[in-house]
Amino acid sequence: MKLIKKEISDYIQNFLNEDKSKKDITSKKFIDKDQKAKAIFVSEENLVLSGVDIILSIFKINCKNFRLLAKYKDGKEIKKKTKILVIEGNARDILSIERTSLNLLQHLSGISTLTSRFCKKIKSSKTVLLDTRKTTPGIRKLEKYATNVGGAKNHRLNLEERFMIKDNHLILNSLIFRKIKKMPISEKKTIVMECDTLIQVKKALNSGIKHILLDNMNLKQIKMAQNLIGKKAKIEVSGGINLQNIGKISKIGVDFISVGAITQSAPAAKISMNLERI
Repeated sequence: MKLIKKEISDYIQNFLNEDKSKKDITSKKFIDKDQKAKAIFVSEENLVLSGVDIILSIFKINCKNFRLLAKYKDGKEIKKKTKILVIEGNARDILSIERTSLNLLQHLSGISTLTSRFCKKIKSSKTVLLDTRKTTPGIRKLEKYATNVGGAKNHRLNLEERFMIKDNHLILNSLIFRKIKKMPISEKKTIVMECDTLIQVKKALNSGIKHILLDNMNLKQIKMAQNLIGKKAKIEVSGGINLQNIGKISKIGVDFISVGAITQSAPAAKISMNLERI
């Protein structure tokens, strides 16, 4: 997932508007307008860094003049008590974006850190970790960027990207498999079919589906489904995946494992920002 400058700029403007960064009444009242300060972002735990360049973009937009003294790149495995980013600039400007910058860096680094932990559990296999659409409304691209930094591949970004037939579609339309059979081969190849049962797996195969998602199946069921599918389709596993079972699932030999928890449940990374008077 690559972020273009215009997208980053739009995100940042929304973040700063939300916090009224230009109207920091406390800093304007109590901090001299010419006061300089050094901002030091420090890791308070081991983490995988994500969001540094976005933070720098926030400084570029909101700080008239600042100096970058040190930084680590996104994707870097950072040890506890490491100075991730060091910036000098106007104290008022820094204070006005302190919370926004820190919130974002903590959130994205938390996602990339958890994603990295999942990836390490399956590194000895050929299985690829995928993210999902279980993201925070409004910042999906940033969160998917963070999963990519952590080592995952991006699943579809939105509902427009590809066909994905899930259980609710099957509940609402009993004729879906008939419709699939009538679709052009070029369209049919793009379908992902979610299957909760082996009966659904058989129907998907008979319909020519080339990507089958096994949803909330246990190890025994996954193995049985794999025997049915063979090389006829790509196999994705999702539902109930955690750090304790992902390794066992990957050893079965599935193509993909998608995990919503890496965006939906990632705790914020412990990062602090300390200010020093200059």
